[in-house]
Amino acid sequence: MDGKKIARRTLLAGAAFGVGLAGGCDYEQWRALGPGGIPNTPAGWVRVNWLRLQKSETTDPAPFRPLVGQLGDGRWLKPIPKRDGPRPNVGAHPVPHRQTDQPGSLRGRVAVLDHFDARAAREPGLIEYRMSFFEKHSDAITVVDLARAPEIIKVTQGEVAHIHPTDGSMHMILSPTDAITVLEAGWGERHPLAGDYPNMPLAYIFVYSPRTVEEADVIRQILEAASAYATGAR
Repeated sequence: MDGKKIARRTLLAGAAFGVGLAGGCDYEQWRALGPGGIPNTPAGWVRVNWLRLQKSETTDPAPFRPLVGQLGDGRWLKPIPKRDGPRPNVGAHPVPHRQTDQPGSLRGRVAVLDHFDARAAREPGLIEYRMSFFEKHSDAITVVDLARAPEIIKVTQGEVAHIHPTDGSMHMILSPTDAITVLEAGWGERHPLAGDYPNMPLAYIFVYSPRTVEEADVIRQILEAASAYATGAR
């Protein structure tokens, strides 16, 4: 075999090794995010990497503005303070959608869990915990009586909000107007597949993990707004 052929094969072998190594690292990084939505198997990783090509910008409220004042919109969330500091970093993989830093304090996360528990228990027969339609492995605040719920909540089988145990972040479904409030105040961002992935509404909002008990109270207000929107409360 001449020198050129040997060099070419060596180059191709090196490239293949590099791609395999990079893929292996990416796979492990994805699995480290924990379970959520898509099985954390090699086949699930391939599917998620295809979905990465469909990701969109997440912090600009512009996509919601044409929906303000339209059927199904409204304001349930009162003005909230601006969140201090930078937004946390979020994983490159759209599923599971997780923070990679600023995981929140234990006290803040326990306070948020208490708020979720209280909301789930307050109106039996209307709202309760059920298996998350999106996460598939953890409970979510869910509307039981869908008669007065907006159409988008019916599409999500009543799901309103859930917590991610791994990092303390959450997903909530908000009205377009309330989604704008949350994004502009820096408390969350839109899911990168929201509005494009099956049954995932545009206002499927990622709410950051609470770093303090005071931040947990702001999250309580966001959760109350999401619940009021989902139940048709005024």
